[in-house]
Amino acid sequence: MKFTRHTITAALSSLAVAGGLLAFGAPAEAASQCTSTGVGYLCVNIDPRGYDASYQKVAGSTAHVDFNLVCANGRWFGDEGSFYISAGETRTYTFAVGSQGSCFLKLIDMSTGATWQTPSISR
Repeated sequence: MKFTRHTITAALSSLAVAGGLLAFGAPAEAASQCTSTGVGYLCVNIDPRGYDASYQKVAGSTAHVDFNLVCANGRWFGDEGSFYISAGETRTYTFAVGSQGSCFLKLIDMSTGATWQTPSISR
């Protein structure tokens, strides 16, 4: 069976789109881990300086929350303090801690003590 360059390129392009591959060939889901809080979305992403945290609040009343990064190597990192967030807002923070291996993002509701966490992500 003879393949032309165009056929192979088209097949690889289709595979990349269908598989959600990034330019480097890694699965897109490996670059971000998210979870629902019921009224928003909490995500952790890889950043050249460490790990990016984001919380997008889509519903509910104003919340008083705090980001924390918890790593499998036993290290824990806080952000610059708790913050208030309302529906329709997104807050972000970069944990500039370099590579700590496998970590997850934890969000703490300062009013109720409730917590949410993302799946782990490795850097």
